[in-house]
Amino acid sequence: MENRGEIRAYDVVIIGAGPGGASCALALKDSGLKVAIIDKSDFPRDKVCGELMHKKTVETFNSIIPGFKEEFTKFPKTLVLKHTKMHYKGKVVTYNWEGESYTCPRIHFDNYLLNKVKEAGNIDVFTNTTPEKFITDEQGVTITLKSADHTFRTKILIGADGVNSAVAKQLAHKVINKEHYLGAVRTYFSGITDLRSNTSEIYFNSKYHLNCMWVFPVEGGKANVGFGLLSSDISKKKINLKESFYQYFKIDKDLGEKFQNAKQEGPLEGFGVAIGSVMGTVSGDRFLLIGDAASLTNPISGTGMGNAVVSGKLAADQVKECFKQQNFSATFMQSYNALLDKQIYKDLVASYKATRFLAGIPFILDILFWLAQYKWIKKKIQSLV
Repeated sequence: MENRGEIRAYDVVIIGAGPGGASCALALKDSGLKVAIIDKSDFPRDKVCGELMHKKTVETFNSIIPGFKEEFTKFPKTLVLKHTKMHYKGKVVTYNWEGESYTCPRIHFDNYLLNKVKEAGNIDVFTNTTPEKFITDEQGVTITLKSADHTFRTKILIGADGVNSAVAKQLAHKVINKEHYLGAVRTYFSGITDLRSNTSEIYFNSKYHLNCMWVFPVEGGKANVGFGLLSSDISKKKINLKESFYQYFKIDKDLGEKFQNAKQEGPLEGFGVAIGSVMGTVSGDRFLLIGDAASLTNPISGTGMGNAVVSGKLAADQVKECFKQQNFSATFMQSYNALLDKQIYKDLVASYKATRFLAGIPFILDILFWLAQYKWIKKKIQSLV
């Protein structure tokens, strides 16, 4: 192996300091293990996405850090959402959620979480640090870095480095399957008519079938506005996603009227989402994958932050058990796979199958909006989101 100078040894190294990586690190803060978290970016940094998080995100952090929910809901950049309005052909169906959801711009939320990791005092944080190679052997994993004169050595590695995870590509041999991958775009708008800080909005149009335009309010009187399609459809139909985004305001009368006096704030940016429609390799000898690296996004809602945080906590529990039993084998990691399947993948696969089934039904949006007048139907839809 090439000599890279100093070797920094840890029990656990987490690659990626987003919500999943932060939850894993914080869940290990009292474990007695030597933990490091590495991210290629400087913080604060933006993360292009819809920025909507369901209650699962905050409740999981609250179970790790008592009092987190109360503090976070008072954070100046946080909005608490209690309602969702779904629009189609002039019809509006309102969902009043039993548990609130939240928005917080990722540039603020992720930095807020990383500061929590730093406040723990016993977790080493390395930002602006880009891993290059992950090399496993019987004793652990060696991590080489780009443009650095040192390496990291760890007994177990956590891949929390997103949809294009280097850990997943190198150790789990993950490749992108366009049938299970979304392409999306997002920007911000201000001056939107009747934008309510406690209500998210979804606009459906028959041209795009079950796909939709989202309008999620964020702090400062603005909204995160975006649109996504299955990557296989984008390729087959040769769709220009950015052009389709702006066309949506023209083909949907209600949306166009709502944004008639709105002003775009910042560029329209693209991003990818690996949906949790099939459970691939999420662990192996001395490594675990969490969050987007493990493809944990809901196929219906397009949200994945809650599942990322839950998977981070599950991974931390698995890590503790690995050290307790001194077993870091792929076989021993199967208990993590089983928990991930039971607590997350089972629901994701059900949601994916539901969308595929419904997508084949003509006039399905007309049918769903008609059925939504019945309370039990609305509850069923809520359970899938």
